Amino acid sequence: MRLAYIAAAAALTALPGCTGSKAAQVGVVPAPAAGHEVVIYDYKFQPRTLTVAPGTTLIWVNRDMAPHTATHRSFSDEPFDSGNITAYQKFAHTFRTPGTYSYLCMLHQGMTGTVVVEAQTGNPAGK
Repeated sequence: MRLAYIAAAAALTALPGCTGSKAAQVGVVPAPAAGHEVVIYDYKFQPRTLTVAPGTTLIWVNRDMAPHTATHRSFSDEPFDSGNITAYQKFAHTFRTPGTYSYLCMLHQGMTGTVVVEAQTGNPAGK
């Protein structure tokens, strides 16, 4: 009887591998989507520096189990503070003014990143 329980338990643990679903890949860094996303993973902001146009909404996605923040403190330009972003939550901020915005995680101050907002240059329409 005991052998039947062991065999049943072994069969149940083997079934998820037969379903065709993909298992999480260990050591694979999640990639940001479409250039308007920062992934928080392994206690890092990825990409660490990102250049966007004014009016761009940037989204930070926490893929770590620990909570993090994305915080830029300033009295002269656009401050932002996500508050605690827990695992798999998101924070969004729209950058309106050209400039360089250095930010950090208030909980893990070795985590830093930069957003560069560049005004688009080029020929005016019709010229």
